[in-house]
Amino acid sequence: LMNKIQQSILENLKETPPRELNDHVLVIDAMNMLIRSFSLLKAMNPTGHHIGGTVGFLRSLGFVTRTFNPTRVVIIWDGKGGSANRKNIDPNYKAQRATSRITHWGLYDSKAEEMEALIGQLYRTQDYLECLPVQSMVMEKLEADDIIAYLAKEGSASGKKVTIVSSDKDFLQLVNDNIEVYAPIKKKVFTAANIQEELQVLPGNYNVVKALLGDNSDNLAGVKGLGIKTVIKEFPDLINKPGTTLEYVYDVCAKKLEDPKVKKIFPKIITEWDRVETNYKLMDLHESSLDDKERELVHDIIRGNVPDLQTGAFLHLLEQDQIEGITKNTEGWLENFRSLTVFKK
Repeated sequence: LMNKIQQSILENLKETPPRELNDHVLVIDAMNMLIRSFSLLKAMNPTGHHIGGTVGFLRSLGFVTRTFNPTRVVIIWDGKGGSANRKNIDPNYKAQRATSRITHWGLYDSKAEEMEALIGQLYRTQDYLECLPVQSMVMEKLEADDIIAYLAKEGSASGKKVTIVSSDKDFLQLVNDNIEVYAPIKKKVFTAANIQEELQVLPGNYNVVKALLGDNSDNLAGVKGLGIKTVIKEFPDLINKPGTTLEYVYDVCAKKLEDPKVKKIFPKIITEWDRVETNYKLMDLHESSLDDKERELVHDIIRGNVPDLQTGAFLHLLEQDQIEGITKNTEGWLENFRSLTVFKK
């Protein structure tokens, strides 16, 4: 009997080859994670400094690393002037973020003071990340979305698994058999198996829907009076025909104009077509905006080894910041990352 069990174990080992460095890449939308933590956690250190952004970020990072058990973790930050390209296309893009506060509990007297604290916590979070076996990336004049989309699509094309961590719904357009999106606020993983239930259209066609409906989080107006039910009813190709384009929507509208009982919404879509095309351009993550040099930088990260885990340096930072711990058991939390260090080229 023992021989049979041993044989069965050996056969299983042959069937499941050891995992390699890029088999499952976990990609973090860093500002999305930091701002969420900064706005939700009121955590203070003994000297009265708000540390919610940093502590919340690290806790979330530990949680997703433990949950998804990746072979590599890449953390992508927005670059300086990253949204400039999109703002050149439409000055309304993210315009509301310049004036609206992130927190709502009266800790900061002004938006400027709040921003100063957020930037301080951003730099401090990056200090902590340098002690972990993860890789951070930032490129001037590029938003994190652009780098994340390129990295995910490259990984997917190589047959590797990629998990994007972000509450930004724009990433849902990328979901396929190899790319999944974990939405932390919904605590839900969107995969090829369940994405259509969420979007009601194919993920590759989702950008066409968003172009028509707009996006409040990015301050982009859609066609007034248009909702998802009407979009699905009038443009059914979006539900099950891959690669459905804006041209298809325009053609349907143009044909409907010939009907004497034309619904108001069709002339409205055509009248606001510039707005629809602009929205599409701003939200499309399939066409990469990275130049050759920037693409090479992404490939350098993916070709490189994972840094070592520096437990002592990490604990020293906690001591400096007078943070008792990331969790009740910081050493145990740090162990979540130890498995990443076994994957070497």
